[in-house]
Amino acid sequence: MILDAEVVGALAVLAGLRSMSRRRLAMILDVHHAVDALERIRSGGPLSPEVEPRADVRERLRAQASTVSASRRAVRCREVGVSVTVPGDGDYPDALMSDPERPAVLFFRGDSSVLADRRVGVVGTRNATAAGRATAADLGARLAEAGVSVVSGLARGIDTASHRGVLGSGPGRAVAVLGNGPDLAYPRSNRDLLDRLVEGHLVISEWPPGTPPEAFHFPLRNRVIAALSEVLVVVESRASGGSLITAREALERGVEVMAVPGSPRSPASEGANHLLRDGAAPVTSVNDVLEVLSITPPVRVASPRRRPSSPLAQVLLDACRDGPRSLDQLVSGSGAGVAPVALAVAELVRNGWLVDEAGWLEVAVSGLPP
Repeated sequence: MILDAEVVGALAVLAGLRSMSRRRLAMILDVHHAVDALERIRSGGPLSPEVEPRADVRERLRAQASTVSASRRAVRCREVGVSVTVPGDGDYPDALMSDPERPAVLFFRGDSSVLADRRVGVVGTRNATAAGRATAADLGARLAEAGVSVVSGLARGIDTASHRGVLGSGPGRAVAVLGNGPDLAYPRSNRDLLDRLVEGHLVISEWPPGTPPEAFHFPLRNRVIAALSEVLVVVESRASGGSLITAREALERGVEVMAVPGSPRSPASEGANHLLRDGAAPVTSVNDVLEVLSITPPVRVASPRRRPSSPLAQVLLDACRDGPRSLDQLVSGSGAGVAPVALAVAELVRNGWLVDEAGWLEVAVSGLPP
């Protein structure tokens, strides 16, 4: 990690400039020391010809840099426990060193030794189903039990569920790659999760502390998730979205892409099913992923999964596997009366088979075998 406070401050200012693209930053730091580059940008002095930006871009960078204190940025990094690393530094991830789009600067909190572990990326839609979240949590827990660390983006939905699954399962750990500063939780509801991940796990970002989430940050973050993963698993994905961008970035890097099959009637599984159609390997159990990594699955005594207590309850549960259903739809689809269906649904909710989301009943259990 970089220990010189002046260098840390300069890197934090440069990496946080809104008009500083990741590629431009990498080019500048290839030919200029960080402190020198910042001084040149602030003063209007020339950069080396091969990295000199257009005049309008140069003026925007100068204006933005002139309003930020490098010393305060360095103090902020120290206050929130953020370390800084660059290519060639001992803490810079080996998995990124040869990447064609490697980050020029990384800000991290937690234990960087996590990156020496075997690593699987687990990603998916923010608008995940209850079953998708349960599957992601189950997958995260079982990978961690096998000593595999889970890389994801700390976004709402599948990302959050996979990392919550890792916590407490061990010895595998979590790597959260953020699209904002490493001191900020996005969404805010993940504040507790972020605080837990900086203890023994790893939180990593290309942006300095205090940087808010921006839409254009997330496709950039996705390439880092892909590059840090030995295998990438898509649990649920809509027909378009960030998880498919991550899958494409993984394929471009020669990373194996796998997907959890979903109902063809569920919009949440449309993208994952398309990946399977196009040749991605299916994940029907965690052993499918471990096999790709050449890891022998740990001996695990699985308790048999309970079944609903009545044939009607099983029919209703199966009906919800294709997507959320209202009580009225379950009544009409099952051919049973309102009272028996309502009783069976109440039992399924009480026992954790279904969850009621604003009147829509969703399957709430993992799709992986016990």
